[in-house]
Amino acid sequence: MQISIKSSATPGAIPGGLAVGELAINTADKRLWVGTPTGTVVKIIGQLGNQDSNAVDITAGNVNNVSATDSNVTATNFKISGSSAVSNIKTDNLENLTSTDLVTASALNQFAASNANSLKNIISYTSGTNNYTRSGTDVKQLRVICVGAGGGGRGYGESGGAGGYAEEILDADAISYPVSVTIGGGGGVGVYFGVSGQGGTTSFGSYLSASGGSGANQNYQHCGGHGGFGSGGNVNMHGGGGAGHKNCHSASYHNPGHGGQSFFGGSNAGHHFSERYAQEEMARGSGGAGHNSYNRGGWSAGYNGMTGICVIYEYK
Repeated sequence: MQISIKSSATPGAIPGGLAVGELAINTADKRLWVGTPTGTVVKIIGQLGNQDSNAVDITAGNVNNVSATDSNVTATNFKISGSSAVSNIKTDNLENLTSTDLVTASALNQFAASNANSLKNIISYTSGTNNYTRSGTDVKQLRVICVGAGGGGRGYGESGGAGGYAEEILDADAISYPVSVTIGGGGGVGVYFGVSGQGGTTSFGSYLSASGGSGANQNYQHCGGHGGFGSGGNVNMHGGGGAGHKNCHSASYHNPGHGGQSFFGGSNAGHHFSERYAQEEMARGSGGAGHNSYNRGGWSAGYNGMTGICVIYEYK
């Protein structure tokens, strides 16, 4: 059997046609071709000596019987196309990555699993109208809690109801920012005979809200205010009701009524004279306490309801 070899010293030259088994070599490019039974010419060796990436296809296995691992692929022999040499191969601890770090798939999967649904931030609003925007696009989920404001108390023990409660889990990517967050104000007060103010509604945009508690005597005469109610959330609950009318043999030692308890806790401490020592020492959304009917020569007013609150938990 005779082997015929053609040759060329012209860089880039490719043989136009070869007989079956006939070889052709380009001495300038160090490439070798062979003729096939179908009449096509097939390159069988890309570049002899130093191989270039356009001439060698590696589909499986090892290079020179050595597997490519993080221990033998270094910045001196491995580059990412179009960028500088790889400075480090990260197999764990993906904090503080640089543009020349190469991350293994196992490290990336581990990092994603460990950071999924992790808490990033907690934001709370306690008054007025506010605009909320998530702290970054890495925030993927929100847990939002709204509590309405408490209703106002009255003289003779009638107390305000607490604000309602709503909680919802939201897809942070599906929300249009900013979101208007409104915090309900506490209901106003008064002395005996009359109706105290309704607590305001707390809302997170149109997604969920919690109404305020009713003021004393608002639902029925001599009755403590009913609690507000949540709406739009995955969880919606009533706030606690306020204490009702209290009779006593002596107005000077009348027992003040306690305001309704909210999700976050109870109302202020009661006092049996007219001083208002603990007006702001109340849990958010709790109802205002009732007071004595008549003390020290004058009618005693109840306590204002406490303002509501919106708490936003940001998760990655």
